[in-house]
Amino acid sequence: MDQFNLLKLMIEIADRGSLSAAAKALSISPSSATLGLQRLEDQARRKLVLRSTRRLSLSPEGERFVAEARSIVGHVADAFDAITESGPLSGPIKLTATHDFGRRRLIPLIDTFMRENTGISVSVILSDGVVDLAGAGFDLAIRISGQKLVDDPDARLLRQGTRRVCAAPAYWDRAGRPDHPRDLARHNCMVLARPDFSESTWAFKEKGKPLYIRVQGDRTASDGSAIRAWATAGAGVILNSSFDVVDDIESGALEPALDEFTSSEVNLYAISAKGRPASRRVDALIEFLHLHI
Repeated sequence: MDQFNLLKLMIEIADRGSLSAAAKALSISPSSATLGLQRLEDQARRKLVLRSTRRLSLSPEGERFVAEARSIVGHVADAFDAITESGPLSGPIKLTATHDFGRRRLIPLIDTFMRENTGISVSVILSDGVVDLAGAGFDLAIRISGQKLVDDPDARLLRQGTRRVCAAPAYWDRAGRPDHPRDLARHNCMVLARPDFSESTWAFKEKGKPLYIRVQGDRTASDGSAIRAWATAGAGVILNSSFDVVDDIESGALEPALDEFTSSEVNLYAISAKGRPASRRVDALIEFLHLHI
């Protein structure tokens, strides 16, 4: 295995957390992957990968090494891309999206894109938190934002939407449907929460003026799909983007309420990493998502 493929091996180990999965992604044997990692660690004279019974993780030196490896591999792919104005797309794309939207809407679209562009490889990292795109080697982030990013040259608007208050029909039958946002004070409202942030203040509009309602409930989660799953099971009320709940509303699993008060926009953007050179494959994926999402 040459030096360039050793770099790709380290990237796959970092993304997949196991040698066998990295080997499968690169179409090599597990023994070749093991020997490749050993070669890298011998050359670096450092332990790059920490082994546990569950999965592999990177040492601090390994984290720095993988960041450099991503940059090198990406620049090589970009160099070929820059001199090839036509023909099949090829090379890696690393992107991030939120858990719920990523699993339900993005992954199937990426499958279709890759069937149409067989030279492309994609690494998707799902996270509901803030991600340093350039620092973590991402090409692209698919993000839902309540702010308009019209002046951001790195952001492409994919779709416009709104936030919707939703609950299962069984919950509304049991607890009653609110007529005004203030009525949510007597409802079990479930929110997305992280150690440094909680979405426990919900924004509405009444007669064109902002209205903020503090909500509470018996459960929070750091994963949007968990909140939505609780809602479809009848556990309580959620405020979610229309992109995340459209299928559940169409199927009848969730029913919206207070739509006349939730007129604020929430938009879906493709955000490119600052400082990354443009590439045909990333531009093609953004255009594909704009057409199909």
